[in-house]
Amino acid sequence: METTLEAVRPWSWTRKLVFRFFFVFFGLFVFPFPLNVIPGISAISQPYSKFWTWLINLTGKNILGIQEEITSTVTGSGDKLYNWVQYFTILLLAILVTIIWSILDRNRAHYKKLAKWFLLFLTYYLAYFMFVYGIIKLFYLQFGPPNLERLFQTLGQISPMRLLWTFMGFSESYTMFSGACETLAGLLLVFRRTRTLGGLVAFGVMLNVFMLNMSYDVPVKLFSLQLMIMGIYIASQDFSRLFNFFFLNKAVPPADHSPMFSSKTGKYITLTVQILLVGYFILNLAISSSGNRKRYGPERQKSEHYGVYNVETFVINNDTLPPLTTDSIRWKRLLIDYPRFISVIQMDEKLQRYNSQLDTTKQQYTLTIGRDTINKYVMDYEFIGKDMKMSGVLKGDTVQIDMKYYDIENFGLLNRGFHWINEVPYNRYNYNN
Repeated sequence: METTLEAVRPWSWTRKLVFRFFFVFFGLFVFPFPLNVIPGISAISQPYSKFWTWLINLTGKNILGIQEEITSTVTGSGDKLYNWVQYFTILLLAILVTIIWSILDRNRAHYKKLAKWFLLFLTYYLAYFMFVYGIIKLFYLQFGPPNLERLFQTLGQISPMRLLWTFMGFSESYTMFSGACETLAGLLLVFRRTRTLGGLVAFGVMLNVFMLNMSYDVPVKLFSLQLMIMGIYIASQDFSRLFNFFFLNKAVPPADHSPMFSSKTGKYITLTVQILLVGYFILNLAISSSGNRKRYGPERQKSEHYGVYNVETFVINNDTLPPLTTDSIRWKRLLIDYPRFISVIQMDEKLQRYNSQLDTTKQQYTLTIGRDTINKYVMDYEFIGKDMKMSGVLKGDTVQIDMKYYDIENFGLLNRGFHWINEVPYNRYNYNN
């Protein structure tokens, strides 16, 4: 039986109001977690998603005046109109339910038991996403090393988000460090005695992520803000103790870390469920991330002809084209990186991707554009040392292309390395064409 003063002390009106609001507000976001992340049963959340689509369109049309249909199509963005209207709808519902709840349950002394379960539920939700974002960074997946296309893009032409992805992806060590911080936050959250510290670490980590998203226009602003607020909410359960210790220099009593159940059976059941759930989260994420390193990560397969080839002569229909920077036909550079497509940088710096099939026996590339499977361009190739020659019919024109191999280690970004001692800052533009 709980005998602490905190267990029987009535809550203030403000504390009860705040709890009711966040119980509804966060609860609507979190549900139906963890059912929606467990394979085999995640499909049961589909009716809930359809309900939200209906409710969001209802809110958008009748309150916000949005006449067009709001869809939840997956685009990789978490800041779609759908998401903004959903957050607005949840805010309205949380306010409405809080008012009704406060009127109907105004005589209740506290919600200590419900708050305990809610905090556990919220903690595991936040811990899960700390593991998701942390583990994929530990495996160097979320931000991969810059590919050949990225290396040849002009800095001024890339989007702010791509600039951030390039900055993070360049350094495996920094990416793994940021992933370790997120994973640490998740681990601290799952233990009762370190939960407050986990909330603070999660808040600090997600504050940095939120600022990056805001500063580089990454469309995960809403979700990172949500996780950040959840972190500080979890830590705020120990607000008085933290405030007294850090700001008032007062001695504080031990925190109440009593288990959810007092019986041994209840404790064992709770511990078993927690171990299985957290173990599944971490093991599943680690296994999938390990496999993804080989599918699209740093261990991915590269083309047999991986490299950069600068075009020296480009002959089209027996006419040699000079290297004019305004030419939209002549190739400037060929990038062969991935096994299934090649990239061509034209003289006007525009990029053209071709789907490619390599036949090493016939020494041929079969090229197509986009989803066009009718028009196929067969290009013969020949290597002279590391240099390449190509010839064939491309878009109805006969072409002969002589290319010289370019060593990407010429890039200062790749050949600088790490130095403990620097007599002067190495801050320069270093590119040899």
